[in-house]
Amino acid sequence: MSLQERSFIGAGQIHIQPYDKSAPLLPIGNVSEFTFSFEEDRKELKNYLGGGGNRNVLSRVSGVTAALNAHDFTPDNLALALRAGIESVAVTPVVDEEQASFGIADELIPFDKLPDSSQSITVKDSLDTVLTEGDDYVRVASGIKVVDGGGIDNQGVKVSYTPVAASMVQALVNSGKEFVLFMEGLNDAQEGSPFNIRVHRVKFSPVQNLGFISDDFASITLQLDVLADTTISGNGLSQFMQLDLAS
Repeated sequence: MSLQERSFIGAGQIHIQPYDKSAPLLPIGNVSEFTFSFEEDRKELKNYLGGGGNRNVLSRVSGVTAALNAHDFTPDNLALALRAGIESVAVTPVVDEEQASFGIADELIPFDKLPDSSQSITVKDSLDTVLTEGDDYVRVASGIKVVDGGGIDNQGVKVSYTPVAASMVQALVNSGKEFVLFMEGLNDAQEGSPFNIRVHRVKFSPVQNLGFISDDFASITLQLDVLADTTISGNGLSQFMQLDLAS
């Protein structure tokens, strides 16, 4: 029987959900790389009878890790990278939010939430005098900037505005959560032949590098440990991962 050509170029969608199934299995988005690594604990008994080599070898897999390169800067992906919590920002208007100021030209005064640029804002000085846009301040994406010679001094301001719908990612407030990972894959080298990868239990590590200024498209490199899922039992069943490949 002739050997079938089975070259491989993988593509597909990677999904995760909490290990306790408290949320649905949802896609991470555009992922350019997904790899597994296996660490080996190896013991060798040397041949001391002459001639070199080994008399015996014992090899155990001591760890399984994976890495993926995600290109969608979503709150959920950033939360994985930063062990963060996510808070939704309500679009309820904010009234008289107090902000410190120095009254220096070009001083940036960011608001507590991202302001909706399509809505009006009101800025007051420490005496509750309404200030004028253009003469006292200019609007920017995060809040306002002080105009030289205007009415903003070092006594602070009060701002009223409507926040834009947003998510606040609070970094490093969570311990490592456990997830299930599922890849719905296609082999582009075999006319899109399908395959699945089920990783039963994983834990993400905090990201090592996360760039926000670059000349190229940014990515989030996520590292994760593949852990044994002891709820899986049965002859020949892996507690780590399962691959389903179409014939």
